[in-house]
Amino acid sequence: MAINTSRTRTKAFRIAAGRLFLCCTLAVAVSAQASGLYKWTDSSGKVHYSDQPPTVEAQPLRTGSPGQADSAREAAQALDARDQAYQKRLKDAEEARAKADKEAAEIRRKRDNCDKARKNLDVLQNRPRVYTTDAAGQRTYMNDAARAQALANSQKAVAENCN
Repeated sequence: MAINTSRTRTKAFRIAAGRLFLCCTLAVAVSAQASGLYKWTDSSGKVHYSDQPPTVEAQPLRTGSPGQADSAREAAQALDARDQAYQKRLKDAEEARAKADKEAAEIRRKRDNCDKARKNLDVLQNRPRVYTTDAAGQRTYMNDAARAQALANSQKAVAENCN
């Protein structure tokens, strides 16, 4: 039984050591990523790795050919073009939404005006005595001439708003 316990302990130690090594490696990688590493070449051609940006005297390291720069520039231009097209689509959609909202509001206003004009016309045509209220809140009954004028105005309002 002693041999079996020893093997179990050795296996457990290896697992714990492996986990510890993995955690340390990840911690170093995360700290290196967070601080930002710089690779640069000095004036004598020596390559340096540092967490500090290169000084003014240092020559920037050139990694790539001019064709890669052109490709990167073309990719950036394509990305800018896509972004501009996206922004234009957003603007067009917002304008279309605003136009649709404005048209819907106009339709609602016209429908409300039509309903009011029809109710007014119904009152003028079907009630024997029609009155208005003056500024003091007193009822003033319409005579035949005023009623005929109000009826004509009401019919005109129905024709305008109920198309």
